[in-house]
Amino acid sequence: MTRFLTMWKMNPDMVPKDPEERMKLWLSMMDMIKASLRSGEILDWGEFCDLSGGYTISEGDDMDHLIGFMRYTPYVIFDAKPVLSADQVIEAIRKAAS
Repeated sequence: MTRFLTMWKMNPDMVPKDPEERMKLWLSMMDMIKASLRSGEILDWGEFCDLSGGYTISEGDDMDHLIGFMRYTPYVIFDAKPVLSADQVIEAIRKAAS
């Protein structure tokens, strides 16, 4: 299964200006994130302390990630990259050298 590093940030055009509405939105998204962590859909999640965005670590395929991202659209903007482990990189180096 492919591992992904996803960097995310809130879409500033979609964040409610009203503080009460904003807190409601953030808390509902945090409930979704906690559920995804419990289910194993995402392995790790964090937010930068300056509120500029955050990251997730997850495993799955492109379709799994597309479906997950759709749940947060249009409020969150994602940049997902598949990542390789050290062992995978070593294997690739050896194959490239032969």
